[in-house]
Amino acid sequence: MTTFSEFLPPSLILSTVLAVLLATLWYVWRGGGLRSWIVDVLAALLGFGAGQLVGWWLSLPLPAIGQVRVVEGALFALLALWLVSRSTIEAKT
Repeated sequence: MTTFSEFLPPSLILSTVLAVLLATLWYVWRGGGLRSWIVDVLAALLGFGAGQLVGWWLSLPLPAIGQVRVVEGALFALLALWLVSRSTIEAKT
């Protein structure tokens, strides 16, 4: 029987778990419904991925876990979450 990690690299699994964790913490802090959590998760995933690309491109000497650039990914995920929350607040007014 094959395991889940045989299909996906561990760095992708870790990046996804960290992005979903950040989105969930953001959701708990901000509140909202299921739709809000889904939007937060998508924003965090895109932001974390963008942070990975920028971190790889700039190759800054920041802490990383294997190939996962945690600092850049978390910063871009939080930036994406903040931008999404600002756009939803402005859409409500």
